[in-house]
Amino acid sequence: MSDYEQLHRQCRTLENLFDTKLTSYSQLSASISQSQDIEANGFSERWRDLETELDDLLEKLEETNEGLGTLSNTPELLSQSMLRAIQRHREVFQDNARELKRTKSSIKSALDQANLLNGVRNDIECVLLSASFVATNQHLTVLTNLLPPILCLQNEAE
Repeated sequence: MSDYEQLHRQCRTLENLFDTKLTSYSQLSASISQSQDIEANGFSERWRDLETELDDLLEKLEETNEGLGTLSNTPELLSQSMLRAIQRHREVFQDNARELKRTKSSIKSALDQANLLNGVRNDIECVLLSASFVATNQHLTVLTNLLPPILCLQNEAE
């Protein structure tokens, strides 16, 4: 198998794998937006794992494209279809890099929004608990203030 065939096949495999992982990564963004608790659902860990895998795949794609680029420096050894395929792999790599950057930004926004909503939800719970405590405390104060006169009345009745 020639260098071109090997690099071309490797590039196609990496592109397909990258596309599959990027689709999962994009779907994670939608899932994060709909989730109540990011940590409990494991989104944070899955997000980091997928992002690392995509970064690694993109790096391998870049290396493979560089290898193909080196081959294209000697066009007399390659057919026109091979040169077009090399150019197409280069374009796919650039598209993948842009799409990953865009999706990372989307995921970050979804995580920020989910964290903000969790923070607000927690603040509301604290306020409600605090208000409940204050109401209970006021109720106890009223009862405590009423208790001595009631006891006096009871002692007088005896």
